[in-house]
Amino acid sequence: MHDLTCKNRGFKPGVCKRENVNYWFISYICKREETDAKGSKMKKSALILFSISLCALISMLTISPVRADIERFTWLPPYMQKDDGVVVFKDGSAVNLIVPVNNDGYPNGMNVSKVVINFDWGQNKTLNLLDDIEQIEWQETKLFTVSFTASATEAVSSDWAHEYMIYVEHVNATTGPVEIVDTWSRSWESFWPSYRFVVFPADQANAHDLSEEYEAYANAYPAWDFGNTNASQLVGQASIKASLGDMYYSRGDYALAETQYETALELYTKALAAEMEWQTRVEEAELEIALTEAEANMAIADAMLKQADAAVNQSYAWILFGLGFVFIGIAAIVYAFRKPKAGYQVA
Repeated sequence: MHDLTCKNRGFKPGVCKRENVNYWFISYICKREETDAKGSKMKKSALILFSISLCALISMLTISPVRADIERFTWLPPYMQKDDGVVVFKDGSAVNLIVPVNNDGYPNGMNVSKVVINFDWGQNKTLNLLDDIEQIEWQETKLFTVSFTASATEAVSSDWAHEYMIYVEHVNATTGPVEIVDTWSRSWESFWPSYRFVVFPADQANAHDLSEEYEAYANAYPAWDFGNTNASQLVGQASIKASLGDMYYSRGDYALAETQYETALELYTKALAAEMEWQTRVEEAELEIALTEAEANMAIADAMLKQADAAVNQSYAWILFGLGFVFIGIAAIVYAFRKPKAGYQVA
């Protein structure tokens, strides 16, 4: 038996109580208390470190980065097509892209010096504002228009749907020597729906328009609506020419496709004229038959009316004839009564 305390073994007073137990048991209790004390200190340190890290993270999230936004940009007409993921312009036509820019990072104003469209064929189309730098006030949005002429030569091929990037340069001042502060960018696919850029050469654009016009006629006046034989034949010929136009278009022979579509439209126009003329004649003939039938019916009605009038007149005559006999009979009776009677004479 040993009367030992934690104090006798080098521990702080009060950590362990005096125990009247074996030496080995007292040692176990004191070591356990020592380990728990160290673990508690480590947990407190880890908790403090975690709290500091969390505060730093929250501070970083609440501080907005200095930035500007290129908002949804828009291709303006006169484009030929804007669907199926492409915007199509005719060679030589005017192209305009509206680019809205929002200043969400510069309270003292944002100075726009350039707006650039960088195409994947290796050329830029630029709105250069260095001579008249445009300032966007804090939390303000301004629209910038990048304008150029569509070129089939630059675009290489209408089968190549081009991707592009839009850049906006921000400089440090509106006058004097300037330096670029930052540049923002947007890809062609940043918004939905998104459109690649295509340029049609003139003959392809013309063939495309003629094809669309033919389809409009064919849908508005389908072949089965034509009743005239000549018109139906013309529609059939037009359909053949349009099919040939489709074939040449698919081969890339746009000039010949344009010719076929033109012929198809001419034939369809003739078919409509023939059908209209025939329909007019049919309507006039039907009207003439109707008028003839009406006149015949009027004649029959008039004859019947005259026959009725004759019957009425005849009945009046018989009535008068009968009245005449009645009057004759009355007169005879009156005469018979008034006639003097002959007397006897004596010789």
